[in-house]
Amino acid sequence: MAQQIEVTGGDYEHTLGLAGIRDGIDIRYTTAPLREVFIKMLNERCYEACEFSLSNYLMLKDRGADWLHAIPVFPYRAFRHSTLYVRKDSTLREPSELRGKRIGVPDFSMTAAVWTRGILADQYQVQWQDLHWIVSGKQRFTTLPGVALQTVDDDLETMLIEGRIDALLTPQTVDDQKPASGRNLRSLIANAQVEEEAYLRRFGIYPINHVVVIRSDVLQRLRGLPRALFDAYVQAKTRAYARRLGTTLMPWGARHWKKTFDLFGGDPLPYGLNEINRKVIAKLAKHLYDQKLIARSADLSALFLPGTENNKGATTAFKCGVYSTSE
Repeated sequence: MAQQIEVTGGDYEHTLGLAGIRDGIDIRYTTAPLREVFIKMLNERCYEACEFSLSNYLMLKDRGADWLHAIPVFPYRAFRHSTLYVRKDSTLREPSELRGKRIGVPDFSMTAAVWTRGILADQYQVQWQDLHWIVSGKQRFTTLPGVALQTVDDDLETMLIEGRIDALLTPQTVDDQKPASGRNLRSLIANAQVEEEAYLRRFGIYPINHVVVIRSDVLQRLRGLPRALFDAYVQAKTRAYARRLGTTLMPWGARHWKKTFDLFGGDPLPYGLNEINRKVIAKLAKHLYDQKLIARSADLSALFLPGTENNKGATTAFKCGVYSTSE
């Protein structure tokens, strides 16, 4: 009888086919709000395997944690140029104008914030030390000496609307859910996609935000799990690529699909420790070090479980608009 493993993660097209029996392991997949998953995994270690913040994983490893380990599966990537919000009537128009301003951020260590601060430095020459950081609520990690954070109990979005801070760094706002005519906030970077494409051309980085981790006790019980789970993610993604679900939902979706896949060499979400992923993870690790969230440079090879470095078990190729898989 197959042994069961519960995997918890986001609700994506490319994880729809993840569940199933592989190499004698019955993989079950449950979706949940990811911020809650990250916090529960940190505080309670309550998931056998789950999607997890990549920056928080690197920080745990920097602090010597051995209760969880990762496979090089990166279910979620996102450019972060649209994470900076200001009031609609703000005089701020460019990232360079943020110097000396008060910036709110829900959690200083969240991967979106790490990437955004890195992008500000690399693309706009605005160092994180040039800004006054305001955080709200309990932080996931304590920072290293040299980081000045002001902690408040108030809601940061409310503070921005009331003019008590100058900008807010967050992946999404409550304000975004209102009709366009009723919104109080706007993105600081007016045309984020143009800037994101410029960032990609210049640095070759499509930011990785999440990774898949497994608890150590589960690894003891299921020795073959890392490879089986890696291959399951690869196969699920391959099937999602073949279905091209995104092209059926939007006008001009098929044209956008082809343009995007051409831009990323046929695979916008590569798994494994290939050259591209090593470059992206190394860049994130550098940002973490520069922002005083880790104390030493990261050894990328030591971050992931052996035997999951590449797609040797299930490979994906893109040719003439069709994905094929070999297993």
